[in-house]
Amino acid sequence: MFKIKLLLFIVFFNSCQDVKKVPNIKSINDSLVGFNFSTPTKLVSISLEYRIKNNIFNWLEFTDFVQSFESLIKLNPEGIQVFLEDIELKAKALKKSKYPEHLDIPDIKSRLKVVQTMILQSKFYSQNKQWENLDLSLQNLYLSYNSFISRIKSVNDEVNLFTN
Repeated sequence: MFKIKLLLFIVFFNSCQDVKKVPNIKSINDSLVGFNFSTPTKLVSISLEYRIKNNIFNWLEFTDFVQSFESLIKLNPEGIQVFLEDIELKAKALKKSKYPEHLDIPDIKSRLKVVQTMILQSKFYSQNKQWENLDLSLQNLYLSYNSFISRIKSVNDEVNLFTN
């Protein structure tokens, strides 16, 4: 009987201790506390005058895509998911659109596919609130966009060089 009372006393005594709450690791990762996003990479610009001069002004899907990207870089990365979805739709529309003849080449199309991949990757990290990965992914997205625009410019320069 004494052993039973002793066992009950020990169980009761141990159950009355304060339980230390261990912070949920997921909740720490979900917050932006203490995380600063990198300064966005400067986008390669493609002016309206340039688009008119090089016969890409009437390529409406391209114009929409460029305008969306120029807006994206100004946004807070925490709430960027909706805008990434919009750019994803515009990239799909651009891919399906009729390219100007001089830009309907594999170089341009493959660079657009890379941009689409980076959009999907950024969207994934944004949905899962993986801020460090999102930061890196956004930097890669901006670099792939710059590569896409730079290639369009270089193709236009080549065309202009040989037509003059």
